[in-house]
Amino acid sequence: MGNPVDIFPGLHEVKDRRPVRVLGIDLGTTNSVVADLKWDPGQPDEIEASCIEIPQETLEGCYRHWLVPSVVAIYGGRVFVGEGGKRLRSGLQRFGLEQDRDIFYECKNDMGVRRTYHKAPEGFRSAREIAGRILSYLYECALDRDPTPVDRVVVTVPASFQAAQRQDTLEAARMAGLDLQGGDLLDEPVAAFLDYLIGNAGTPLLEAGESKNVLIFDFGGGTCDVAVFRISLPEERHALDIASLSVSRYHRLGGGDIDRAIIYKYLIPQMMEQNGIPRFSLNFTDKKNWLEPALLGVAESLKIKMSREIDRLQKFGRYQGTDPDQIAVKQPGIVNCSTKTHEFDFNSPTLTARQFEEALAPFLDQDLLYFREDEYHLTCSIFAPLQDALERSGLRPLDVDICLLVGGSSLIPQVRSAISCYFPESLLLVYPDIVESQTAVARGAAYHAFSLALFGQGLFRPVCHDSISIRTKTGLIELIPKGAELPYPGSGFALLRELAVPEGSLAKPVDLRIDIVAGEEGRPLLSKIWKIEGNVHEGDPICLEYRYDENQVLSLLMSLADSDDTQVFEERLERPLTNVVNPNATSQRILEMEEELRTGSLPRRVVAEKMVEIAGLYAELRQYEKALDILRRALQAKQKPDDVILNLMGIYSGHIGDFEREEKFYKEAAAVSDWDGPLFNLALAYWRRNKIDDAIAVTDDALQFSRGGPLLVLRAKLAWEKNCLDEGRKYLEEAFRLFEPVEQLSDWELSWYLTGAGMLKDQERIAAATSEQKSRKTKVTVQGGVLPEQLAKGKEERG
Repeated sequence: MGNPVDIFPGLHEVKDRRPVRVLGIDLGTTNSVVADLKWDPGQPDEIEASCIEIPQETLEGCYRHWLVPSVVAIYGGRVFVGEGGKRLRSGLQRFGLEQDRDIFYECKNDMGVRRTYHKAPEGFRSAREIAGRILSYLYECALDRDPTPVDRVVVTVPASFQAAQRQDTLEAARMAGLDLQGGDLLDEPVAAFLDYLIGNAGTPLLEAGESKNVLIFDFGGGTCDVAVFRISLPEERHALDIASLSVSRYHRLGGGDIDRAIIYKYLIPQMMEQNGIPRFSLNFTDKKNWLEPALLGVAESLKIKMSREIDRLQKFGRYQGTDPDQIAVKQPGIVNCSTKTHEFDFNSPTLTARQFEEALAPFLDQDLLYFREDEYHLTCSIFAPLQDALERSGLRPLDVDICLLVGGSSLIPQVRSAISCYFPESLLLVYPDIVESQTAVARGAAYHAFSLALFGQGLFRPVCHDSISIRTKTGLIELIPKGAELPYPGSGFALLRELAVPEGSLAKPVDLRIDIVAGEEGRPLLSKIWKIEGNVHEGDPICLEYRYDENQVLSLLMSLADSDDTQVFEERLERPLTNVVNPNATSQRILEMEEELRTGSLPRRVVAEKMVEIAGLYAELRQYEKALDILRRALQAKQKPDDVILNLMGIYSGHIGDFEREEKFYKEAAAVSDWDGPLFNLALAYWRRNKIDDAIAVTDDALQFSRGGPLLVLRAKLAWEKNCLDEGRKYLEEAFRLFEPVEQLSDWELSWYLTGAGMLKDQERIAAATSEQKSRKTKVTVQGGVLPEQLAKGKEERG
């Protein structure tokens, strides 16, 4: 592709057309940007999108910048959007603000989920309303700067956003007074690549008749978006064909997570050391709700300063071989850090290169690709979305022809180096500075909006990169051909009349299996049972209506053709060929349950129990301090001691190494309990810390009123620790007299049964317990139902 004019065919042929003005908006997790593009048909060769400096009110006065923090705050009867809200965030206690009540940030992470900000005033109670405020502010500032009417606005979203998240974005735009149309939501990686193509048109990346595999790595403040495309430029025209090969799963991973790693690994410990604060004196709420907001800007600033310093030293060949402890950056001055009850001065926060490398290490790990999330921050390697997208596309790193890095976090020298090594044969495209990288998506959106406004179509044509079919008893029926332009069909729904019920039933339901597959090999995309009730006859025809839209959502609707029955099969597959999912069902369940608590929809009598359940889910995610904070509130709600809650608090305190509180909670639980669990756990805690005599004393106390198999096995272990082998064997013999048969034991009891059997080297008992454990882990999935029959009829499109 040549110069920018070549990318927009037909510009010189446009006649009798008034000037065109469009906007592109990058609605980001951390920051948002708006780009403006005006085109005069009298000067058709002048096409350039430029980002607008937005005036942002702060308490200190007006601040102007093209980067607008995605923060909204309500303070002193005024609404602050952008820098003013960000500065207020650094002093929540000082300004009397509370997150999700009168200050809102990183709300993009809540798009598409059932979460409300119930403490907030009207108009600020959901992520889409906050997004609407930001979009409205950007749009109004653009009009204040230049009142020329806007012909089209395009808003970008992560490529991995699903239908609910996209719908929330459309709703936010509607609240902002923006009339977005079908193609006006643009995937961020596509926007970035489009901007690079146009901004570097003098260096052609694609010739007519050529195809290439392109990977866009978009590492911003709040998301790590990886998209793989196959792009081609047909000989006969200029418009690009773009086939989405894969999109990484939604990874809420960004530079903000690196900032939080810096906060919790280095800044909070520094602040505590300066102020003489004992290790466990600050709880979850102190750190998460008060200290983190105050230090987010500090951590981001230190990260950027260190990245620039490392980059500078590398250019002069002076970084390698230098002691990383001797390379340090500081945030001069005193940072006020407040909790709800105390204020602390933090003098000159500092970050060394060694600390920065340590904080980055898990984000660059090529082996440990799973999410590691505690209650304070998420850690995930950037190679998780990279490898995820590559595996889904069927490509290897060597198959990638072009790799574009975009987003402010992609400029971290270690990130850039890691990506370069991972794609050794690729043409690596990198924006020259942070300004260009952070504004690329907005500019690309503006170019896309210009094409839509002038020609009624975007520069990229989304196409279906593989065929989609339905399986029948005799084979596959193709629904959408490979290479079809989306949406398919162009309007309305396609109608398939080639299906029939394979067997009849007068009384029982017919279980019809609906299998939707991809490609000639029949990769499974969907397999569900349609239970057709009532009087069904063999050969009854079935109608299938379907549509694959420009957002890659496949809609299916099946019904009996010759029946007045209202029974239908309906299904929506979001991005079936790229298989995008939002991982972590546990986190989703937590969100739903916390929403029930926030909105007061639960009876008061079950609130404490629900909080205990939520704490247990957080513990599954190893977020123990958050679990402890919730359990404290559960105790407060009960207004009396509760042995179960106190016992859990002891367990979770032990997990974080707070042994003083661990003992305290177990003892308190034992004092109000009629079961031996707290004493058992206290003895176990003593044993793990090699306090054997204390463990024996507690176990003997527990045995005074309860003798169960696990407790006796533990007592036997303690006896053997003191080299009292005969005494230990007596406890084991008693334990196995009391144990139920293995199939009747709980998982916990079974584990202690196996421990005791191992101590005795009893192979028969070991085999029985091991076999029982394996059988409990085995799950068998049985595929049921019958496939539809194929009839000799055709398919058609209907409007």
